[in-house]
Amino acid sequence: MTTGPIQIYRYGEHKDLGHFLICAGYLVENDLVLLVHHNGFDKWVPPGGHIEAGETFAETAVREFGEETGLQVEALSAGPEIHPADNNATPEPIPFYVDLEREGFKQPALVQFFFMRRTDRSSVVTPQLSEVYDARWFALDEINNIKTFDQVRSLAKYAIRNHPDSTKNVN
Repeated sequence: MTTGPIQIYRYGEHKDLGHFLICAGYLVENDLVLLVHHNGFDKWVPPGGHIEAGETFAETAVREFGEETGLQVEALSAGPEIHPADNNATPEPIPFYVDLEREGFKQPALVQFFFMRRTDRSSVVTPQLSEVYDARWFALDEINNIKTFDQVRSLAKYAIRNHPDSTKNVN
């Protein structure tokens, strides 16, 4: 699928949004976080990618995570469900972190990060080699020594300590 800039419509004009919209996820199991060695960045990052037409942010995170790792996952909400689904509104998972990233992008990327949970525990990690060199589990004490962005270090540590399935959960 070819994607162009996201357009916004205001005052009768279509304009470029000025940002890429990207979603990624942190899966933590047995106090290990899963990261992928991204071909473009040549760094370890959480699985994720660009939103496609018709997707919600959480759906993008789930699809990209599955494509890059071969795992079936769901996005977990970092906040409470305030209103149940009805005929008018369906709650969507809330990311645990959002930032604006610049390095490696032609224009800034607005990135939403979700906690993920595997839905099929029998599936095995199978990296999508066209986009990632490898996928690997990391312990908290390994995060400082991997080739990655400082922000990924912070978020990976946070995920290990705060993921709903972590035994290190500090909440």
